[in-house]
Amino acid sequence: MHIKIDINFAIEKNVEFGLNSVEIDKYKDKAKIGYQKLLEIIEKGDVGFPKLLEQTCEDITVYAKRKVGKFNDLIVIGIGGSSLGLEAILNALLPYGYNSLTFSERGGFPRIWIADNVDPYKIKWIMKHCHPSDTLLCVVSKSGGTVETISNFNVFYKWLSEEVADPKDNIVVITDPDKGLLRKWSNKCKISSFSIPKNIGGRFSVFSPVGLVPASILGLEIERMVEGAKDFVVNNIEQALLLSAIYIFYIESGYKINVLMPYTSRLSKFADWYCQLWAESLGKRYDVDGNEVFFGTTPLKSVGAIDQHSLIQLFKEGPKDKVFTFIEVLSHDGDKEIVTVVDNDMDYLKGKSLGELLNYELYATELALKNANRPSVKIIIDILDEYRIGYLMMLFMYVVPIIGLYFNINPFDQPGVEEGKNYAYGLLGRKGYEGYFKNFEQGYLKLDEYII
Repeated sequence: MHIKIDINFAIEKNVEFGLNSVEIDKYKDKAKIGYQKLLEIIEKGDVGFPKLLEQTCEDITVYAKRKVGKFNDLIVIGIGGSSLGLEAILNALLPYGYNSLTFSERGGFPRIWIADNVDPYKIKWIMKHCHPSDTLLCVVSKSGGTVETISNFNVFYKWLSEEVADPKDNIVVITDPDKGLLRKWSNKCKISSFSIPKNIGGRFSVFSPVGLVPASILGLEIERMVEGAKDFVVNNIEQALLLSAIYIFYIESGYKINVLMPYTSRLSKFADWYCQLWAESLGKRYDVDGNEVFFGTTPLKSVGAIDQHSLIQLFKEGPKDKVFTFIEVLSHDGDKEIVTVVDNDMDYLKGKSLGELLNYELYATELALKNANRPSVKIIIDILDEYRIGYLMMLFMYVVPIIGLYFNINPFDQPGVEEGKNYAYGLLGRKGYEGYFKNFEQGYLKLDEYII
């Protein structure tokens, strides 16, 4: 057993507005419509993320092995799809507090820093922690011109070049194979580089060099990640159809919020990655025929058991507009037995472990929500390793497009992101964006009387 899908608390027998057996089959047929559309797009070559599983990882692992022991720090410069998938992998697989380990405790692999936001405070402190000559910069942008990424890279390159006479050995570029500023620059300067296939979008890029190069540099078994993803695609698509069917049913039933709640802190960043995948893929004003539909539901990250002490109150007694997806890990790495030293009244904990307590908390939450007629499904994982995180990520990379394509929206674009970017370019004085600057001046009008 690797990963199972449990829909018990989304069926009519257990919750109000649950599915009966006939509806499960009906909605699986709807999911198959989306799946068939996805297969057609993949076959045409318009979307390529499943084809990444046919690649060999040898060029990546060879490059990564050459870097072992040479750098104390790895700084990944990227934002959105260029960093969230990697962070999900690292959060799940690296030791908690990894950067506090010594060089030898890390096995000669570098510490990791993610320079995503153009937040001066964050960038300042990454630089404070690292020494230029002992740092490898990994800059990731498919377009080669993402303004936040290029801005951060320029700052880090200046920092690096002031200390290192020939900084090209301290840089690796991951970008478009043919075009863009980074491709042109890396070719000209003979900087090591890897290519992101043209038919791979950022939020679907984790099995491309975007995720695999930094993961391999940090010593993770990227072949096992790809193997897990491939096992899902080859042998377990039925799980994606079932999960998609549940989500489609609740979307059509008017549920507005999809909560992902793993019961492990190791999947906290996975939940962040899921939120981007879901929101950017499914939140669309227009369908593929140009009809105004304002489609989408809101993804919400929650982590058990932490959010039992905050969000569960709302989940259980607030509006009935949420469907929940729990993730359970059966065997927790490093599990510890609880020793009762505080009070004899705590004897009920004797012989139990932290992992058992965490999972009991999950079961209790499932039942409490079921009793309040709040539907949930659960993904059950035996352990958490490279294979399982690869499997889990590919599962959702199928589920989300299946939903979008069934509802006749394009899950692979993000037109709603562009307007804000263009206004920013106008404010920065970028050539060709003068009209956006003018529109900004006309539209961004605020009265002092409403600012106190």
